[in-house]
Amino acid sequence: MDQKVIQALHIYVLIIMNTGFMVHVLLLPNILSASQRDGWISVIISVVPCIVWTLFIFYIYKKLDKEDIISFLKKWSTPFVTYIFTIAFGLYFIINAFITVKFTLIWAKANYTHDIPNIVVVSLFTFICIFASYKGIRTISTLALLFLPVVTFFGIFVGLGNTSNKNYELLFPILESGYRHTLNGMLYTSAGYLEIIVFLFLTPYLKNKLKAKWLLLVGIILIMLTLGPLMGAIAEFGSVEAVKMRNPAYEQWKLLRFGYYITRLDFLSIFQWLSGAMIRISLCLFIGYKLISNSKHQKWILLSLYLLIVIGTLIHWDATSFFNLIYKYFFPISSLFLLSAAIILLILIFIKGKGKGETL
Repeated sequence: MDQKVIQALHIYVLIIMNTGFMVHVLLLPNILSASQRDGWISVIISVVPCIVWTLFIFYIYKKLDKEDIISFLKKWSTPFVTYIFTIAFGLYFIINAFITVKFTLIWAKANYTHDIPNIVVVSLFTFICIFASYKGIRTISTLALLFLPVVTFFGIFVGLGNTSNKNYELLFPILESGYRHTLNGMLYTSAGYLEIIVFLFLTPYLKNKLKAKWLLLVGIILIMLTLGPLMGAIAEFGSVEAVKMRNPAYEQWKLLRFGYYITRLDFLSIFQWLSGAMIRISLCLFIGYKLISNSKHQKWILLSLYLLIVIGTLIHWDATSFFNLIYKYFFPISSLFLLSAAIILLILIFIKGKGKGETL
């Protein structure tokens, strides 16, 4: 295991950049598809479950006592359970990296790389990601810390700049089709904050301790990153058009103008998107290859994983079926997986406490 090289601040920033990209980009169209106009209600109702989940994961973090999940499992479960967890989480992170690369390629080809071959786009972007993953968690977290202020500024800029284009009356009426759509949206919203569990794989690199209050703040920020662009999309385009969009957060950039003569400021969103995608891909592959590799062959396994993702991304797969797979299968299954994993960890912590005669 690498030496302790990051601070608690880095963990908070990594969660915001990694999971923030997911809720802001990957999750937003799915919430709109599930809840339509009531999507923003789903997000607001999800605040309480988000707080409960964050405190639950923080409790697990305290009981793990700075151990990562796999090290804990090796001590307090059978080799079979440890093996299943390792493979399952390894696949989870690798699939997340693949989906992020594929989603980014579809977005790039649709907007600004029409005439550039896919292999060039994917190869150049993944080369940067593989460099960050190879350099380690300190490099990834430092980049995230540098990117976050700029990404935040651009987000506030587009949100405030489009104020004149928003009609908040389009958010109403609510619950027009009953509460079923709202509950469906909550299931997809939960897929975002369930990812907070990812930081449990990074605790061995941590120099100091995490604080519950700051982790709760991160959870609230993730809710805001979901709610802001979702309400903006409905208020600017209407619920009917917003549901049809694959990238509603990006589409809002196309409405932005600076004064009378300066338009098409959507080029600024390229930095937002690529920086978030880079952190997410680099972090997922870093954790993924650490889980499934040994110390002798880590470099080659990392290269193999990236090559596999590049090849998989270049295989023809129409955007419609790709988005349907994410909507119908990936997010529901990943949510169930993360929830089940956390419950199993809690059971093992209970067994550990009983074995030591502790009170949980």
